[in-house]
Amino acid sequence: MSSNSRRPRSRNRPTGFVLCATLLLAHAPSAVATPAPSAPTSTPVDAPPRALTCLAKWYPVLTPTRLEAGWGVRLPDGRAFLFDDGQQKSFARKLEAPDLEDTLSLPYRTGPIAPVVREDDDPGRIRFDPLFTATYGDAEARVDVVPIRFLGQSLKVHRKVEPVFQRLAARLEALVAKDASLRPFLTNVGGTFVWRDVANTRRRSAHSYGVSLDLNTARAHYWEWQRPRQPVRWRNAVPQVLVDAFEAEGFIWGGRWYHYDTMHFEYRPELLDPDCAPAR
Repeated sequence: MSSNSRRPRSRNRPTGFVLCATLLLAHAPSAVATPAPSAPTSTPVDAPPRALTCLAKWYPVLTPTRLEAGWGVRLPDGRAFLFDDGQQKSFARKLEAPDLEDTLSLPYRTGPIAPVVREDDDPGRIRFDPLFTATYGDAEARVDVVPIRFLGQSLKVHRKVEPVFQRLAARLEALVAKDASLRPFLTNVGGTFVWRDVANTRRRSAHSYGVSLDLNTARAHYWEWQRPRQPVRWRNAVPQVLVDAFEAEGFIWGGRWYHYDTMHFEYRPELLDPDCAPAR
């Protein structure tokens, strides 16, 4: 990804301008903070893309690296990947062979629940497996899961996200205490850690890493259960207040997908961080 170079600033400023600015600063109240400079309109060519820097913030296993073909990342095992491989891809191809930029290519939208009607508008379904295996584990035995109590149920989640799940549980307990009608969605939950592929694919499920939770399947809708399966007809029964609680802790919701999966939540804080959105 290339950036536009900036025009050099003039080195010669009028003397009157400098004198006026000096007087203003000299008489400015000391308690008033100097305003922060405006954000640059483009990323300097010698710096990694903003979205890549943001990803590294949420996934410290990533080391932004200048590679021969452009900016990329290096993982702890030495493997290196381009952030943007430069290929034009269909949505199906992004699912099967994404680069890191592809995982951020569809904006995730919070706010009031609304039917998703644009085909393949599935923010978060595109996952870059080397990132997840480096962060959480590349085999079932190497995924470090710990037991937690979640609204009276025993679940297993990855140790790295245990604090997130604990905060989420506290939020949900408070909501259920105010509105008992929410509890059926949160009992007999569909599970957290299960080492498996996404249904009917060879792609690894986010459940394999202990960062996902499925609500009570009896209260959910899933496009694969729809008959006939085509055309996709979005459906949902999950209340807004539950979705808001999950999103507040960094989880995305499968109900925000055209290929809807309303039971499904997964911890993907990068998709809720504006700094991770690719430059348009």
